[in-house]
Amino acid sequence: MVEMRHEDSAQEKLDLLDQNPQARLLTAGEMADYVDKSRNWPSEAARRGRLIPVRHASKTYYPAFQIDPARRETWGWVSTVSRILQDEAATGRSFTLWAATPSPRFGGDTPAMHTGDPDFMAKAAADLAEL
Repeated sequence: MVEMRHEDSAQEKLDLLDQNPQARLLTAGEMADYVDKSRNWPSEAARRGRLIPVRHASKTYYPAFQIDPARRETWGWVSTVSRILQDEAATGRSFTLWAATPSPRFGGDTPAMHTGDPDFMAKAAADLAEL
């Protein structure tokens, strides 16, 4: 029963991301359209550590908050976070759930709302090792 409540909570957090167009979870096709690149770009970028994928409900998604909405390119911190996740054996899903959870480091906002801040990586670093 505790596991079910944990999964319900995770689903609620992921659903909250979908309410913000710049933070929502995108399929590979949606992500490719969002950044105006080829259909295989999301999976190739994820394989190279340039985009963080999220496995959820047997599907792969790509959080839009990894993309600078003005330039339609990944934020500079994405590759660094991808390496940290790999080094810590953490998942993109864990990272995304963290990004969807209000944090005192981000003034009570979710980290996903601050991905364009110049100090995003500095604020996120302390939490990433604990994922």
